[in-house]
Amino acid sequence: MKTLLSEKRTQVYFPEKLLRDVQRRAKAESKSVAAVVREAVQKHLAEKEIDWDNDPFIKAAGLFTSDTGDLSINHDHYLYGAKKKKIAGKK
Repeated sequence: MKTLLSEKRTQVYFPEKLLRDVQRRAKAESKSVAAVVREAVQKHLAEKEIDWDNDPFIKAAGLFTSDTGDLSINHDHYLYGAKKKKIAGKK
């Protein structure tokens, strides 16, 4: 059995049907159950990553100006009407 030193062993409990499905997939693809699980987890995590370079909110940064000096602190006030927060050092 070939293992990499950087791999860590873990134990995961599956419902019986899910385990059977994973075992079938592993057999159909001539892979180990562990390989199928690792690939599924990697794919799931990759789908959840945020593409910051193409995020429209991030692209909007710097496009607008305001004379209001406390937008970063009181954004909830200006957007949703929440109570204003006090700025440290100001009365």
